Amino acid sequence: MLKCLLGIFIFFFIFCKVDAQDTDAKKNAGLDTAAILKELSDLLHSNATPISYATIDVGIGNRLFSVRNRSLNAKQTTTGTMVYTPTLSYFHKSGFGINASANFLNDIEKGFGVSQVALSPGYNYYGNKDFSAGIAYTHYFVQDFYSTYAIPIQNDFYGYFSYKKYWLETGLALDYATGIYKQLKRKDTIINNIQRNFYDSANFNINSFSMIFSVGHNFEWTNLLNDYDGLNFTPTLMVNFGSTKTNISHNTNATRLFNFLNKKGRLPKMKTSAFAAESIGLNLNLDYSIGKFSFQPQLYLDYYLPQSDANKVSTLFTFITAYSF
Repeated sequence: MLKCLLGIFIFFFIFCKVDAQDTDAKKNAGLDTAAILKELSDLLHSNATPISYATIDVGIGNRLFSVRNRSLNAKQTTTGTMVYTPTLSYFHKSGFGINASANFLNDIEKGFGVSQVALSPGYNYYGNKDFSAGIAYTHYFVQDFYSTYAIPIQNDFYGYFSYKKYWLETGLALDYATGIYKQLKRKDTIINNIQRNFYDSANFNINSFSMIFSVGHNFEWTNLLNDYDGLNFTPTLMVNFGSTKTNISHNTNATRLFNFLNKKGRLPKMKTSAFAAESIGLNLNLDYSIGKFSFQPQLYLDYYLPQSDANKVSTLFTFITAYSF
């Protein structure tokens, strides 16, 4: 799977070759690295003349995170292990781009390896100094749908718009995600002196819609150590709305027990949550770039609004090291 995705990406990279730029554009390429990676915070701040470029980066974090939707990230349970995510990206100056990434982690049962691979083509419009917009689609290739480390979505459609004319930049993002995850339960028992093995395989089909309002500001400092470095700090406050529907189906060899429990209404067939405000989030993004290298720590704090007995505060962090060329 990884070889296939890398082959597709390399073909795309060769087909959309990097155009030669003048001396000023090359000089600013390092400073634009911070703006390049701003797609992760849904706000594009660079007003420089667009150029074509590619990036290689490695992220380290505590969640199997969606590429763009932090609200969806906060709903995922903590993996209990660090997640390493190498990513290869190409952005054309027309606004089109594509990236491929993989999540590596230490599975308790299977050891260290890939839990899923993501491929994400998209388009960003950043030619206007007052606003930016973009759309993207991400497909996650999950290795094991039964794994507790598998992301519960496989198809993610995302679009955003940000208005950056004023000191406080406002944004709106829409996200629709679908996916499936599975659970398997086994029970070994003895009935009438006969060893019996029972199992129940449950499929959870998810449809999730999110609407995210954001407001933030990008603080920029350039030429700190030399003419080729820059620092960006972007605090962003987000209000996350959403709804989720989960259809549940079963495959079991304990038919009598299943039919009995189903008849008594003790087996849920569908779970739904109406569209409502779900959480308030604060995203802190620090990005230091020097030449073609960029270092980007991110911290996202999410407070779950509906009544719940569980911990209502989720903390996501990532640290990304990137090289642009």
